[in-house]
Amino acid sequence: MLNFCKIDEHDIGEKMMKIKFQKMRVLSVFVRVVGLCSTLLISQQAVALATLLGEAENGGKLLDARCSACHVNMFGGDGSAIYTREEHSVKTVEGLMARVEACNVNTQNGELSADQMDDLTAYLNEAFYKFED
Repeated sequence: MLNFCKIDEHDIGEKMMKIKFQKMRVLSVFVRVVGLCSTLLISQQAVALATLLGEAENGGKLLDARCSACHVNMFGGDGSAIYTREEHSVKTVEGLMARVEACNVNTQNGELSADQMDDLTAYLNEAFYKFED
């Protein structure tokens, strides 16, 4: 009689140990990745806050000259409701920077310089959003 299914308990135990070791390595890598992602997220926000290098005073003047008319048409009053309404979409500094850039592309045909967008972002953060350093 041929024995096609020879089972060696030592081999099974060794294979199970290898599988447990592989699972532990995967878990270890996962924990490191989660930690790295958390660190990067915190670092990214810190970098974004540090990059608010614009001059808020210049941003306020620029907002009055280039942006407020559209905001008044959309929201009435002085247009500031676009920033103060409960359902506004800007929740982070990165979101504010992206919103300023999108408005520049959509309404100013990209005419605002990077410095002007920094000024606007600094002003909006100081006047309305108050994202912390």
